[in-house]
Amino acid sequence: MAVYQIELVDSINAVSQLAEFLSESLEKEGVSFEVENALQLAAEEAAVNIITHGYQGAPGLIEVRCTVEEQEVILCICDKAPFFNPLSLPTPDIEAGIDDRRIGGLGVHLIRSLMDEVRYKETEFGNCLIMHKIRKI
Repeated sequence: MAVYQIELVDSINAVSQLAEFLSESLEKEGVSFEVENALQLAAEEAAVNIITHGYQGAPGLIEVRCTVEEQEVILCICDKAPFFNPLSLPTPDIEAGIDDRRIGGLGVHLIRSLMDEVRYKETEFGNCLIMHKIRKI
């Protein structure tokens, strides 16, 4: 098992720093392109949601821990923004026409679709989104 961590505070560069961190960490551990790509997309969506909705564009701490195990990768993304469980959002009706759809909510749907398990944990200081992706070795 290997654990990698990074703290992101610069809202302008956070997404690119996160992508580079994940790319380097997952490559070191021999994680497949398919699994890395899913983790990258889910992590980017989570980070953008934290920056946009949690911190409303202002600088704020995002802590990322990536645990690479033999069978799965666990990505934990935590913030100190106001408490909010993104998994409480209703599942969007992706069959509805564009004019009939509610604005937003597709990012969380994307995360759920890409990951094998997604959990939310309210902490003493903020929010943690815990995402599991099974490795296809």
